[in-house]
Amino acid sequence: MFSVIHGRVTQIIKDTPELQEVWVQIADSGRLERAYNYPQLYRRVEPGEEVRMNSAAVQLGLGTGGRHFILPEYPEDFLCEFSGHIMKLRYTPWQMPVLAAEEEKSPYHPIMENCDSLDGAPVVAASLHSMLPGIILGFRETFGGSPKACYIMTDGAALPIALSDLVRDLKARRWLDVTITTGNAFGGDLEAVSLPSALLLAKHVVKADLIVVALGPGIVGTGTKMGFSGIEQSWVIDLTHRMGGKAIAVPRISGADPRERHRGISHHSLTVLELISNPPLVAISKHLTSESRQRVEAVLANERYAKQAQWVTVDDPVAEPLFSKYSLQVKSMGRDVHQDPDYFQSTIAAGFLAATVLKESSHF
Repeated sequence: MFSVIHGRVTQIIKDTPELQEVWVQIADSGRLERAYNYPQLYRRVEPGEEVRMNSAAVQLGLGTGGRHFILPEYPEDFLCEFSGHIMKLRYTPWQMPVLAAEEEKSPYHPIMENCDSLDGAPVVAASLHSMLPGIILGFRETFGGSPKACYIMTDGAALPIALSDLVRDLKARRWLDVTITTGNAFGGDLEAVSLPSALLLAKHVVKADLIVVALGPGIVGTGTKMGFSGIEQSWVIDLTHRMGGKAIAVPRISGADPRERHRGISHHSLTVLELISNPPLVAISKHLTSESRQRVEAVLANERYAKQAQWVTVDDPVAEPLFSKYSLQVKSMGRDVHQDPDYFQSTIAAGFLAATVLKESSHF
């Protein structure tokens, strides 16, 4: 079940083809509160309209997803023509068909029929959406020129890619060329049924220099060892290895998180290392603060974790001046690059390592 409330749209805050963010005056209280509307699931709304909303996230005080969501209402029959027949949001009242790259109607079907290997391509596996800009920036600064970057968004968190302001910003900067949404995630430039297909699309159709796999905004954590969204990083790593790619894992490192379990290398990253069968490359930046470096060294002194990755110390670009140079505004857990430089430094390091691996494999 979900809670439903009524309100009236008073103002459009953000209006893109994929997402509207609006102010709504709540019917019962008269308060002005924010709501999201997805035109792909409904239609565009205008000021003055009465709307019904799913209010569960607001009731629970959630973070990224803490908005009301406008519910579609169709007063009469409304029929569409569909280009594909692969359903997303399957077996819900909102299921909708998309043209998946794998299906026969797709122009990419012949390619997808005849490929099954990543042919040594580096794949960066991240556990948080906020890692995406730093990875791309670190890669670009190291690779040089205008590399082609592809982001594969899994269905481990937000399902509509439209929710991501980071993706919009990166595409506006022309740092991110192609997005692929896989599983029940939707709205990417390309749609894929499965993560393996998405990886093959990135390699053989997009021909990306940089492939990043991460969930969308809105992670889930429960305080338990296994109950967090980013645990999917473990199977992204192993899948990349089994498909003939080179997995680069981004460790979640923080010098500012008030929770001890997330200081240095987060317990989430350590859980991922415990679960994997194939050790990934992991970049450790020379520019970490002394406290974080000591905590990382303590992890590496533990044979259990030392063998679970190929740890590479890198002399990557320093994050703070690099983010300032490009006016890159990113936060993780409410903290920006100045408040938690180690977190963002580790994303730069991962991008740096991916570019280095690609250059070495290409004999640049």
